[in-house]
Amino acid sequence: MRSSRPRIVLDALLVHERPTGVGRSILELTRALSATRWDLDFSLLVTTPHLFYWLEGCPDWAVHHCPGATGGTLRKALYTQRQIPRICRKLGAVILHSLQFVAPLSLPCPSVVTVHDLAWLRFPKTVEQPRKAYYSLMVPRTLQRATAVVTNSEATALDVRKYYPRCRNVSVTPFGTPSWVWEGTGNGTKVEVGERPFFLFVGTLEPRKNLVGILDAYTRLLGRKRKAEESPWPSLLLVGGKGWKDSNLREQMQPLLQSGDLMVLEYCDTNKLRELYSSAQALLFPSLHEGFGFPILEAMAFGLPVITSALGAMAEVAGPDALWVDPNHAEDLCHQMRKIAESGELRARLSLCGPKWARKWSWQHTAQQTVQVYTQVLDRGIS
Repeated sequence: MRSSRPRIVLDALLVHERPTGVGRSILELTRALSATRWDLDFSLLVTTPHLFYWLEGCPDWAVHHCPGATGGTLRKALYTQRQIPRICRKLGAVILHSLQFVAPLSLPCPSVVTVHDLAWLRFPKTVEQPRKAYYSLMVPRTLQRATAVVTNSEATALDVRKYYPRCRNVSVTPFGTPSWVWEGTGNGTKVEVGERPFFLFVGTLEPRKNLVGILDAYTRLLGRKRKAEESPWPSLLLVGGKGWKDSNLREQMQPLLQSGDLMVLEYCDTNKLRELYSSAQALLFPSLHEGFGFPILEAMAFGLPVITSALGAMAEVAGPDALWVDPNHAEDLCHQMRKIAESGELRARLSLCGPKWARKWSWQHTAQQTVQVYTQVLDRGIS
């Protein structure tokens, strides 16, 4: 017997086996939504049902495995346009929440769409062509038809309003600090990486992350004299999966790799990340553009000082207890790295403030604000 409560269908079809930022945010949001009874029924469309293990037997929730959407962006796009409207109709959906930018152009119910960032529009050279072409074609049409749009930061909301001024009902539902950082005990075991202290970068090795800028700034730092001549500068550790268009990056890495000043780890699980965040001198996160920036809050939760861009969502997420830089000026980043390396007092102050700030970012708050958007759509009866 079908429930009389409103049914929300959530499109989570692009959550892969090793979820990155967008996929991780969907896992976190789903977990937070399922922790509270909302007088709503939820149907979750997925290609990786085992990643949502906590929903097994969860009241008010049903997980629908959609293997037909597996196989890349084009396959998912076709499935979105052809199959999701049928699924919504069959399930009696009152709202479809498309969690990854694009919704069907024809639906039997209102749609809520999450926009994570507009990097493909604002910084087109940092996004691979197939994804850029897909978003250029589908996102404007999706947002024109959406009943409501949600973003993960005020910065992204400003971008949506600027580039799509006709877009209706834009709401901000800020993300929270990734839950895994609170699930262990203590701050993590400190580990040595090589024979020196180290700066840490966490993220995909791709142009938008400004790795070339980091290497430029770090090379400048190595050319400067320290106050304590006998003490070498910290080394640099890059942690992240291989991205696209990285030939220039790999070439720039070689001298630093050969000298032993640079190390690269392509993948770390959360246990290893816990150790690295607890052991580094600072997180370097001077991206050109971010919709949010999970590594910022992860680092701050472990008391690791953060150096990040004084732009958009990064400045918003990092708040006053981080060091801000202009990502287009390597000398600015070099200066802040030097301050961190030479001032134990500065490191101690930022380390003390970070965990308090990270605690303010709550996924339960994200869930509450998301449900508030659903309620507004239902109360208005708009489509």
